[in-house]
Amino acid sequence: MRKLLILFSCLLFSSSVFGQEHLMSKQLEFPNVAYPLHELLNEISKQTGAEFSYTSELNTNQYIELPALTGSLKYFLNEIIDAKAFKIITRENKIFLIGIPPSERKYSISGFITDSETGESLINASVVNVENYTGTISNNFGFYSFSLNQKVYKLQISYVGYQDAVISIFPKQDTSINIALEPKTILNEIKVVADKKGNNINHQFVSSNTITSDKFCNSGILGENDLFQNLIQFPGVQSANEGLGGFIVRNGSPAQNLILLDDVPVYYSSHLFGLFSVFNPDAINHVKLIKGGFPAHYGGRVSSVLDIRMKDGNSKKLGGDFSIGLLTAKFNLHGPIKKDKTTFNLSVRRSYLDLLLKGILALADSDVTGGYYYGDLNFKLTHKFSQRDKIFFSTYWGGDLINLKNTEQATTTSKEKTENKVGWGNFTNSLRWNHIYSNHLFGNTSLILSRYTFLVKDKKSVQNEGESFKENYNYQFRSGIRDFTLKSEFDWIPDSKHYLKFGMESSLHHTKPGSELYRNSNKNEQNTYNDQIISSKELILFGECQIQFGKKFLVNMGSRWSSFIVEGTYYSTIEPRFSAQYYLHPKWTVTGSFSQMTQYLHLVTTSSLSLPTDLWLPVTSKIKPIDSFQYTGGTNYSFSKSIKLTAEYYHKLSRNVLEFSDAYFFQNVSADWENIVEAGKSWSNGLELNLSKTNGKTTGNMAYTFSKSFVKYPEINSGKTFASPYDRRHDFSVLLNQKLSKKVDFSVAWVYGSGLPATLSSTNISSVSPYYPGKISSTPIFSHRNGFRLPDYHRMDFSINFRKFKKHGIRTWNISINNVYNRKNANYVSISETKNEFGTTSYSLKQISLFAFLPSVSYSYKF
Repeated sequence: MRKLLILFSCLLFSSSVFGQEHLMSKQLEFPNVAYPLHELLNEISKQTGAEFSYTSELNTNQYIELPALTGSLKYFLNEIIDAKAFKIITRENKIFLIGIPPSERKYSISGFITDSETGESLINASVVNVENYTGTISNNFGFYSFSLNQKVYKLQISYVGYQDAVISIFPKQDTSINIALEPKTILNEIKVVADKKGNNINHQFVSSNTITSDKFCNSGILGENDLFQNLIQFPGVQSANEGLGGFIVRNGSPAQNLILLDDVPVYYSSHLFGLFSVFNPDAINHVKLIKGGFPAHYGGRVSSVLDIRMKDGNSKKLGGDFSIGLLTAKFNLHGPIKKDKTTFNLSVRRSYLDLLLKGILALADSDVTGGYYYGDLNFKLTHKFSQRDKIFFSTYWGGDLINLKNTEQATTTSKEKTENKVGWGNFTNSLRWNHIYSNHLFGNTSLILSRYTFLVKDKKSVQNEGESFKENYNYQFRSGIRDFTLKSEFDWIPDSKHYLKFGMESSLHHTKPGSELYRNSNKNEQNTYNDQIISSKELILFGECQIQFGKKFLVNMGSRWSSFIVEGTYYSTIEPRFSAQYYLHPKWTVTGSFSQMTQYLHLVTTSSLSLPTDLWLPVTSKIKPIDSFQYTGGTNYSFSKSIKLTAEYYHKLSRNVLEFSDAYFFQNVSADWENIVEAGKSWSNGLELNLSKTNGKTTGNMAYTFSKSFVKYPEINSGKTFASPYDRRHDFSVLLNQKLSKKVDFSVAWVYGSGLPATLSSTNISSVSPYYPGKISSTPIFSHRNGFRLPDYHRMDFSINFRKFKKHGIRTWNISINNVYNRKNANYVSISETKNEFGTTSYSLKQISLFAFLPSVSYSYKF
């Protein structure tokens, strides 16, 4: 009997639900587009037989514009009834419209936060409800959104380097408010009084640092304002020795850093073999470096993420600047094509060492000509179609070229001309469409192209008497990688306590290990042309949710599913991510995170340097992707709004990292790379301390990192653990910026790092040369990997600016000194062998240093 009653109740419930769904699915057809609401409800009753019941709160005299003439009852009710103010409840054939009390109604406030003078988007600006200190931050496009009840509020909008704005609002409906902040003109010390209520709107990721365009300091060789030299002021970020490209994050290789320029991966990030980064500061708006606790929408590398956003351009007026120094000349122009609607930003940079060298060789009447130069071009175009739609086009071209030409008399009747070129560079493009689907949902869809190319050309030509030059030898080598990507991501912000981000990404990779062309008419050899392209496909789905529990606990959790297909081999990985912040006190927070990262592309390199000759290659059936697992725990304490102390501990484990085998030193480097590398594991841990001051006439940063990093390979170093190439135990940096007046300011930077490991040969043996069979060559023998430490690295840089405010702009002279106390830092150390007159052999260490005391001066003008 009991079972029958339960079954009967279930049938009644099912029939009730079915009846309600049947009613709501009835199709309606209207002859007119507009009706008073009471007539519209009567018409619906006639067509469906439904009875409406509602209170006097419903304004039945208001005119309703219908979105369509046909559709279901459910569709029309959702369109004509304000869901913020009324609940729709159906019972059998009756429809109840029940009013929601004003105190319970939620309305969304959304819009964009920009610079009032230029219209540039302000990324990570905070919007705070000062009553309970809830709120949100703007995303990478300056968009923000959160929800409020129907009552009077005061909102405080703030961003570093800008005057805070406070607005009063009484939301009666979903509202769009665009906010423009005024830049601060005088940075005075700010007296901060601790709030009694916790500020829980810190949506910043753990293990992250940011730099805005106005925070770059003149730090770098020859006074160049270099991004990477600014990054090494943060804890956990280290530079390799001078002349070695890239940067090291938490003991990972430079190839394990994901570098994004307006969402486009950049594969080689240095000029002049590592002395400068490829990123022109004049084109940069915002930089975010993430070292751990990675959000799920980032992936593809296992060490860090460097997210660089280019400037949109001034939407109010035309402006720009130019500068000329001892090494480079730069020019930047930005402004509106159509005011407040279409903007552009153009930045160009070029070195002129080649021009100076050509002049010197011409004066010397030399038969040899040549030189080296690097250049960059950044261009961004932004167009606003409406308040809800905006499109961005970004492009970057950057490259280095070394060329050498020589003409000499081969015989009494002929001349020989040789031409040698080595070039490398990046070309990136992104076309992005922003659309606000609702006040809670923001979407960004991108089409992306990234290309990196390395090129070597050797050509010889002969000119006989009375004839023109004819080519008799030509050798070309090309390698590189090209990506095509479609990416779509969404920010959904239902209320101030939830922030969801989800999306997908699909990529096609074309990697070229090496394309060779060979022609030689002097020898009886067949012309050859080899071109190999490896195609691979990658599909990614990701989702993450940031949730605020109470007023003190903030959690970001998500996952990333990635799949990779190459030459019949399929890999699939799920990468969980988790990070949390807890406020012990308004000034004191603790943080923790876990993240798994996967990297499907390997950089095959012959050393710990990051050189353009290194090759990017995808995983294979034999070579697996790199997997990394990182745990962090830390705390930060704010002494004031300006001064903050951060401490963080990390532990990282990576699998399937590659290293050349011991047998590599006896093999031809052109052999199959899969057979001369070994896969192993690495682990590192470290403690990072950072003390920073961000406001006032005196600002700066002090960072210290203590870390250890080891690697182990089954067939290398007899299977014993040894220090990784990036095991720098102690790293310390100090940066001081001092504003003496509006016209004069200076900065001093000092960096110190204990010596990196290196492998020195213990002896040499005679062996058959892999390049010239039959010839005996001396081959080094390495008894222990990374058993030697380079000398400690340290230097001090100084920079001072003298400004003059003129009628149409600002003129600035900059004087910089690199390596103030002339420290001879080791870039390379080798064993030197000498024999005396008695035949006795002695050995000594030979050190090569690149840069000593190096002053520079530059002139710039901003208009």
